[in-house]
Amino acid sequence: MAKNLMLLIIFIFAFTIRLWQIDQIPPSLFSDEADIAYQVKVFKATGADYFGNQFPIHFHSFADWRTAAQIYSSIIVSYFTQNDTYIVRLPSVIYSTISIYLLYLITGSIYAPFLLAISPWSIHYGRTGFEVSGMLMCLLLAIYFFKNKRYYLFSFFLCLSPYFYSTAKLFVPILLVLLIIIYKIDKRNLILLLTICFLMLLPMGIDTLKGNAGFRFSYISVFSLPHREQITDTLRYQDILLSHPNQTGVKTPIYSQILHNKIQISVSKFIENYFSSFSTKFLFLTGDDNIRHGFGNHGLLYIIDFFSIFIGLFIYKNKPTKLGNLFFWILLLAPIPFALTRDSIGPHSTRLILMLPSLIYFSSLALKKYKILIPIYLLLFFSFWHYYTIHYPQDSASAWHYNMANSIIESKKYNYTQIYFSDKYEPFLPFFLNYQPYLKPINLIDTNNNYFTGKNLDNRYYFGNINWSEINSFPQKSIFVVPELENVQVPSSLKLLKIIPKKYEMSQNFYIYEK
Repeated sequence: MAKNLMLLIIFIFAFTIRLWQIDQIPPSLFSDEADIAYQVKVFKATGADYFGNQFPIHFHSFADWRTAAQIYSSIIVSYFTQNDTYIVRLPSVIYSTISIYLLYLITGSIYAPFLLAISPWSIHYGRTGFEVSGMLMCLLLAIYFFKNKRYYLFSFFLCLSPYFYSTAKLFVPILLVLLIIIYKIDKRNLILLLTICFLMLLPMGIDTLKGNAGFRFSYISVFSLPHREQITDTLRYQDILLSHPNQTGVKTPIYSQILHNKIQISVSKFIENYFSSFSTKFLFLTGDDNIRHGFGNHGLLYIIDFFSIFIGLFIYKNKPTKLGNLFFWILLLAPIPFALTRDSIGPHSTRLILMLPSLIYFSSLALKKYKILIPIYLLLFFSFWHYYTIHYPQDSASAWHYNMANSIIESKKYNYTQIYFSDKYEPFLPFFLNYQPYLKPINLIDTNNNYFTGKNLDNRYYFGNINWSEINSFPQKSIFVVPELENVQVPSSLKLLKIIPKKYEMSQNFYIYEK
């Protein structure tokens, strides 16, 4: 009874801290979240994404093809609220909280869900519109049902995970092999679950092979590193430089071809990415270098986790279990999907969140043995919560594109022949489409002339770069929406209609001018 009460308290507490002031922390919807909100509006009106694809497996956006499950989740939420922030972020709150209970079902320990409930990594992604909370919940459900030999449900949730986030496309076969090896399965059930997995993943596989979803990975993959040929040629040239100075047409030695080639460069990048995933700076000190994915001044885990994880690994080594084996190998193999990418300057907390359940599990082994660590964890949580709710919004407001939505909403109050949104700070288009909202078929037209370069809609809404020296070329009754960093360039002849003041130190004032 006491255990159930504690679990209920943890569950309610976890849900509360993920939901509290979700419309203010993080400070605002950033462009990708605004894009989800816009996809929801368009889908409810048309049954398609905003490029006209009916009931898509991947939603087509301007920047990418997006996995569909998170957007469909937001569509469901939209029938209960009209608040964009809740529509976009509430699914993550729910999925993150459910994951805490699932970790209890999997481990049978109250300590693992407690640690996941207060984990900075879990809290942050449980409050944002990133798709990974749904992916993680599905994978934990898959593990739970596999352990209980409910293979139909296992197959369903395992194969649902990549419909949330593309990293799972690469991790699903890894997890499937691990579970089969560690927990064993008879031939009949193996054929059954492989058949279900094949049928469930077939639509996504076809859509990916068509190029809709595969484009981004082909672009960010380590095997598409730019300038690999030039780097290879430079390294081979250096191999023969000293022995053949000022000579041309020298044949590249065999050893140089073996040591320096495109595959070697890609493999080196993969290895660099893989080991950086276990960086103490990334995990325990500063988190992701992108403050939108991390915190800047706080690790994704607590400092005490550094010691707890090693203690937990030592406990596991002395008394290995099947579950321990599973989480150990997940920890080692989870970085592989991230390691195959090249588009981030450091470890990527979104793609590496698959490591989190394993790290929590090994910390929980230490906590179960040394309960004196509980008050330390609580003190560290309160310190993190103070930073996250007070200082993080100030530090990260710019990364969350604060005030851009406010600028769109405010600009709707004025009459104008044309309105120009400056992209000097961040592209306005995703925010305009959502907060206008613009529900007609999108026909963006290129506009390149001496006074404006960018895109326009309906020859009325313009998004791009403004040449202020040619202000006389703009039509009368034109409106200009510009960020603070560009405000000094605005000619004094324009009339200032409105200042949209910033709330956070690291955000921008925006200005609305009229010609």
